[in-house]
Amino acid sequence: MGKKSIQEYREQYGDQLIRFNPYAIKKMGLLPTQTLLKLDDYMLICAPFQLSMNRAILLVILSKDEISFFQQFQNKIVSLSFTFQRPGNNTPINLFVRSTLVRMGPVKGRNNVCLVDLSYSSCPNDLMEIVADYLGNHASLKSQYEYLKNRPVELNEENTKIMRYNEYAEAKIAGKKQQINLISVSVNRLIVDIPAAAGPTEEGSKFIIKLYFQMYQFMVTGRVAKKEEAPEAGFTRAYYDIGFTPELVEILDDYFFRLSFKR
Repeated sequence: MGKKSIQEYREQYGDQLIRFNPYAIKKMGLLPTQTLLKLDDYMLICAPFQLSMNRAILLVILSKDEISFFQQFQNKIVSLSFTFQRPGNNTPINLFVRSTLVRMGPVKGRNNVCLVDLSYSSCPNDLMEIVADYLGNHASLKSQYEYLKNRPVELNEENTKIMRYNEYAEAKIAGKKQQINLISVSVNRLIVDIPAAAGPTEEGSKFIIKLYFQMYQFMVTGRVAKKEEAPEAGFTRAYYDIGFTPELVEILDDYFFRLSFKR
């Protein structure tokens, strides 16, 4: 990638923070256990929390005394190292980023968890490309989310195979996990059958659903827009509206792409 492209990426994405979750870690190829922060002669193993082309926010387990000790390095130059295993590349990418320790302090309500805020002295080109690739893909998926809205797919035998759905889903309702039956899926709505044993499911109620596909296992959050009682069958059918979920958009985009070859 030429210098002009790097500058364009910095202008477009420089201030956008990526919040790390299992999806972001997988798509970027980050090896989280190999994120290290060096302060003078001390090396800390950190958990990446947020990342951009200009800064990184990390989490690290430290005692109160250790936090107090390491705060002496605030406003000083430190070294941050990342390791990425990019798809199709057998050789890991090791990146070393000179940074300034902007802030270091305990996370409210989390014992021994410390937040570390770093500002890069300069960002390696490889890291810019990794961040830009992820953010560009994320923007594309958001466009696909709008395009694929309200296009439900019934989970029959054929579609289950095409989507590589593992035929298992669960919901956490009133603090308890319940196996549920996924009837239909779209990028913005799930239709699920919830066992009567889970208790009443009211319109407007919110809970977490976890879906199991071969490509991803992931959680979605939303609310019940409509329900249909089926007491004789022992379940409630819930129409569950959800927001943008990149894993689900990828799965459905792949489904419609595969379907186009069957016509």
